[in-house]
Amino acid sequence: MQAALNLQKVVLVNYISSFHSIIETLRASPQGCMLYVAEGGRHAGPRIRQIIEEAEKRGIAVRHLPEMDLSRMCPEHRGLVLAAPLEARGMLSIEALCEHSSSKDAGLVLVLDHIEDPHNLGAIVRSADAFGVDAVVIPTRRASPLTDAAERSAAGATAWLPVIQVKNLRAAVDQLKDAGFWIYAADMSGSALGAKPLGKKVAILLGNEGKGVSRILKDAADECISIPMFGHVESLNVSVSAAILMYEYRRAHALL
Repeated sequence: MQAALNLQKVVLVNYISSFHSIIETLRASPQGCMLYVAEGGRHAGPRIRQIIEEAEKRGIAVRHLPEMDLSRMCPEHRGLVLAAPLEARGMLSIEALCEHSSSKDAGLVLVLDHIEDPHNLGAIVRSADAFGVDAVVIPTRRASPLTDAAERSAAGATAWLPVIQVKNLRAAVDQLKDAGFWIYAADMSGSALGAKPLGKKVAILLGNEGKGVSRILKDAADECISIPMFGHVESLNVSVSAAILMYEYRRAHALL
């Protein structure tokens, strides 16, 4: 998935080639989408025909283009590319999220501190949707955006889960605190997960694959938590850690 700018309507667009992501986007938020299909039929198959039928059923325009044009949108396409407006896919602002959450006494948000691997980002988003997370917050710089590789790993979850990009993670964390979120930072020095239940309205900070949560964000956290380890390796993959933390939240608050 790559971002482009439609100069006539001034609308930011994502180019998506993952079959899962295309189908889920068509089901969740088809407004303003356009489906591009490679000419010549080299990629034609039952999956592509299914997606074209889904698009036509929902009134989505389908255009046939030379394969070279699709490759400019998504180099790893498999015969289809969906152009989807960001605003139609639930890309909220941090302000909108905080306003929506301010009157609630429960909620779960993930804040990703410069995750660099798009596969990790996609896997986290996929798990976040499965565990009913309200939103995932990522920085606009020095981190993986929602690339086509991330979309493939997310398996369509980005169509349903808001992924919010912010310029300043520390400012975003402060806004979440003002909206009533208790901030946990995942850190090896923190108290053991399970020693006490996680709060009902929380944001969990997850750090960069090599450096962990940055000092400035750890200083902003209300509490540090760690996942107990019993083997020989020092740490878990960040997407695995995220899934464990989300599961623990849902285990503690199963009825929320």
